[in-house]
Amino acid sequence: MHVYVKTRGRGTWQTDVRRGTPTPDSPDDDRFWLFVDLTRTPTDFYVAPEWWVENDIYETYQADLVRFGGSRPHNPKSTHHGMSEERIAQWRGRWDILGLQA
Repeated sequence: MHVYVKTRGRGTWQTDVRRGTPTPDSPDDDRFWLFVDLTRTPTDFYVAPEWWVENDIYETYQADLVRFGGSRPHNPKSTHHGMSEERIAQWRGRWDILGLQA
């Protein structure tokens, strides 16, 4: 099993658009992202399958490109990508997908 950990102390979780790829649903995959929300007490955790996160990054970025006419509005060369809590809300406390109990 592989778990990629992302933390946030404010704002959104930071990643890169190059992490986004159109990836098919892979229910047997053993790769996950663990989003740790340090803005809350107690700390919140979101456990998402890697295939889902890659798809979400890809689809969100593609929609943004369409909305802005094909390129990023302020810095077209930037690869920065922020992940909001709303986008990953369904994965809050989902330790079960790792085979763990909360």
